[in-house]
Amino acid sequence: MPWGLSGDALPNIVTVRVPSTIANLGPGFDVFGLAVDLFCDIIKVTKVNSDIQLKVKGKYADMVPEEVEKNSAGLAAKAFLMEFGIKSGVKVELHKGIKPGIGFGSSGASAAGVVVALNELFNLGLSKERLVPLAAEGELASAGSAHPDNVSAAIFGGFTIVQYGLELRVIQLTPPKDLRIAVASPLIPVSEKKTEKARAILPKEVSLRLLTQNLSNASSIVAGFLLGDVDLIGRGMIDRIIEPARAQLIPGYHRVREYALKSGASGVAISGAGPSMIAIVNSRRVDEFMVAEAMRDAFKEVGVMAESYVTKPAEGAEVLERS
Repeated sequence: MPWGLSGDALPNIVTVRVPSTIANLGPGFDVFGLAVDLFCDIIKVTKVNSDIQLKVKGKYADMVPEEVEKNSAGLAAKAFLMEFGIKSGVKVELHKGIKPGIGFGSSGASAAGVVVALNELFNLGLSKERLVPLAAEGELASAGSAHPDNVSAAIFGGFTIVQYGLELRVIQLTPPKDLRIAVASPLIPVSEKKTEKARAILPKEVSLRLLTQNLSNASSIVAGFLLGDVDLIGRGMIDRIIEPARAQLIPGYHRVREYALKSGASGVAISGAGPSMIAIVNSRRVDEFMVAEAMRDAFKEVGVMAESYVTKPAEGAEVLERS
């Protein structure tokens, strides 16, 4: 049914809350994502007569451009309206609560929130899976490519696996209840288009041996989520391809990893494109706060101040208002 022909009254305003996300979890580059209850963006969309109007507010507003073509929410909104031939304009108000450039899916959250909101605004009834490639178009603004790992986790929640093929598919798994995430985010300068640059340094070819090791570890992560085994998830978080290239961008990477494991973490990885680092913790046997503190101390020992956090898996994007 074309949009606007439903018997239900269409809303004029939709507000959506979107969680922060972690991509990759080590060997799952561009495939794995995990929604986490650490930060969030709030996206409000309102119908207007024409065009896309964009306003950025909130704690990190000064770090996000308001030009539609340079903003992930703006690009995602543009892709959505073009895909369905929608002539109406929209005003997008983005309350930025996820700091850009630290590895927690800031641009992906904005893009995911917009497409979820537009789906509600025009009552299209699209599935979550259908929304993912539209949201991924927004990642062009910061990453230079439409990668779907962060937006999948932001829309679905929990742990997500992107399956590439003739059509993009998303598999969602519920994380173990005792899984916690310790975070250390170094306070270092982050270059513009950090994610795009972090992708540019990746190797173009890899050996069969390294590929096999990564496949083995990625499979262990999936098995760990299916079995509810936090320690198995952690043991799989060893990346032989992407992280060795990106480790050079994070001062203290090896020390942070060492301290996290010594303090009881099940596994350690760069959060997305970094520079934040995350440790998976089995809260039944390890104090996740001590792991986060150890990671922060490791950064401090190499002369880098860092913020530390503890978080847990989160649900996906949630509609807060429809009026």
